[in-house]
Amino acid sequence: MPGMVMVPKTTNTMVTNPTYARKRMQQEQFSATSSRQSLNAYSLGEESFDSILAMDSPFVKKVDTATNSIKKVEDDDFDPFHIGDAATFNSTTSPLPTTGSSTIAAADALSTVSDASSLPALVPPKMLVKFKVHEEVSSVMSLTEGTSHVYFQGTIQAQVVSSDALKNAPFTLQSSAGDGSNNIEFTGNKLYTKTSLSKEGDKRMVHVVKIPKEIVGFVTVGTYTSSCKIEHMPLLLEQKVVRNKSKLQIAIQVRSKLTNPDELTKFTIMVSIPPRVNSNSIVIVSGEGGKWDRYKRCITWEIEHLPKGQSFMVSAKGALDDTSESPEAAASNEGLDFPVMLRCTSNDQISPFCFGAVQASGYPAYVSSSIVGKSFRIIHRLQ
Repeated sequence: MPGMVMVPKTTNTMVTNPTYARKRMQQEQFSATSSRQSLNAYSLGEESFDSILAMDSPFVKKVDTATNSIKKVEDDDFDPFHIGDAATFNSTTSPLPTTGSSTIAAADALSTVSDASSLPALVPPKMLVKFKVHEEVSSVMSLTEGTSHVYFQGTIQAQVVSSDALKNAPFTLQSSAGDGSNNIEFTGNKLYTKTSLSKEGDKRMVHVVKIPKEIVGFVTVGTYTSSCKIEHMPLLLEQKVVRNKSKLQIAIQVRSKLTNPDELTKFTIMVSIPPRVNSNSIVIVSGEGGKWDRYKRCITWEIEHLPKGQSFMVSAKGALDDTSESPEAAASNEGLDFPVMLRCTSNDQISPFCFGAVQASGYPAYVSSSIVGKSFRIIHRLQ
């Protein structure tokens, strides 16, 4: 009819049927909601994703249809929205600040660098040098002078204890005498000791000792020789000979000084008998363990030890052989000498020398030293 507008049937139905229009709007809203839920399926977990797929929505059907043309990949690599690519791109172009252990490690590294720059110089190591001294002593006592002429031949051993766990620093060996003199000849062990002339121009020899770290015990660093006169020996040896016509008696007394640090041990006393004495007349009067050797013409006593401050005496007797002598020769004392020799050991040092360790030039270290062991073996004679 004239004046009327033709409206499509479907449009007319939507306009004239409000119920149908309301259902259509609800269906479109539901489709939009389903799409948003599908986008969040990866963060909702596997169960939520399956529930969304179970819904009858056009978006789900569209995704199902699209997957038919996608290459088969592993479940872990499935990324239809290229989320992984975006994450990779973002991480390479604009990296996020790290937190947790990485941040702590970086802070520690920075702190270490700053602390290292503020550290002082390395502290020199502490070294303790221990010495052991052994002396072979030969002495002759003059009855007229009252002093002993002593000759020493000593051995020095050293041990190093250092705070440095990798190596031992060298040290300089020093020696001095109690009377201020330094009459000593030192010969270093070339394995550990290097001897050179002092750079101070005093013609003094410098002995630098270096003991490897792997050696933990005592090693011999050198030997020394010297001689001097000593008035007070650690022992006193006395002899007395009594003659009554053709009869003779010999007595020997040994006394240990009270100030000795230790007892005297392994005594051996020998007395030589002159040819004028009849070898068949020798009798040991006192002293246990005494033996007479007529071929060597000597009497020997052996005693195990003598405590400090104590003494002992040994004696023997004999007679002169007057059969081949004139009365004048028999009355004379010429040739009636009885030399005495004593040998013993002790944990002490007879020589006046002291040994110590100091820092070697060019090798900074805090060096301290001490003598932890002393010993000697002496052969003492009367003249």
